[in-house]
Amino acid sequence: MLSRRAKLLYWMSRYLERSNFTSRLLITTSELQLDLSLEDEISWKPLLTVTNLNKDYIKLNKKYSEKKTIEYFILNKSNLSSIFNSLNLSQQNSLVIRDILPEQSIIKLNDLILKFNKNIKTRKNKKNYIKILNEVIQGSQSFMYSTDMEMQRNIEYQFLRLGRFIERTDMMIRILQSQSLRSKQHKKGYEYLTLEWINILKSISAFQAYRQYSKQDITVSDIINFFLKADIFPRSISWNLNQIERALYRISKKNDLIKKIKYLNKKVEKFNIKNDDIDSLLLFLEKTLKEISELSYNIEKKYFFFKLKIKK
Repeated sequence: MLSRRAKLLYWMSRYLERSNFTSRLLITTSELQLDLSLEDEISWKPLLTVTNLNKDYIKLNKKYSEKKTIEYFILNKSNLSSIFNSLNLSQQNSLVIRDILPEQSIIKLNDLILKFNKNIKTRKNKKNYIKILNEVIQGSQSFMYSTDMEMQRNIEYQFLRLGRFIERTDMMIRILQSQSLRSKQHKKGYEYLTLEWINILKSISAFQAYRQYSKQDITVSDIINFFLKADIFPRSISWNLNQIERALYRISKKNDLIKKIKYLNKKVEKFNIKNDDIDSLLLFLEKTLKEISELSYNIEKKYFFFKLKIKK
């Protein structure tokens, strides 16, 4: 398979997954602010911080605002991770590799982007933005379902999966980081803290799965361990690392990156948060995110970097 086409598949999948999880983050943060009557800065600064966008946002807006932050993540063209940019980049990549993708997948992706571009022209208020975000979640999931049902399990499919699960792992860590930072900043009691983490579960459709996974009383540390270690839940860190390992193995059985994935997964399994120690959790998440970034770079270097041979 050509390196360029593999890269386009990989990044198309990553951009689409990013739009999905960014939408979930925005909806959850908005609901938390409403439920707990949090100030704009406490609600939105953690999200901007963990996505490394806080400085850029402040330059543009000077102060924190729910409406401005949601607009920044949905529409801002200077924000390379905005949903607008993520969807458009995903579509641009798909145009080159449309012969690889199932016809229905292309249709679903185009429908999602057409609907998104139409809806962002409507009157801008919170209700319309939440509607747009829900449609992005549904549309991106529809595309993923189509590829899972219709693509052959060949090397092209493995690069698609690799991009999806690298991005999903990255975004899940950022979700945990943003909530951990928020929990440190406000002075709500433990009951409110637990409610916050329950809302995070609901934001990724994980509450029912969590209750099946854990039979004990709901605690913050138990929810965090579920996010990290539930290897049968398809959004936990451990499960996603297992999927990355499988995709890499099917691309190439002799793969030095697999050892790094296994090592990282063991570190996740061994980590235990004690007494809801948010500081130790944040430190662990920061280190894990750094290792995921290094893994992403090594994937790029191994499969997508190439040098032109010039004859002298």
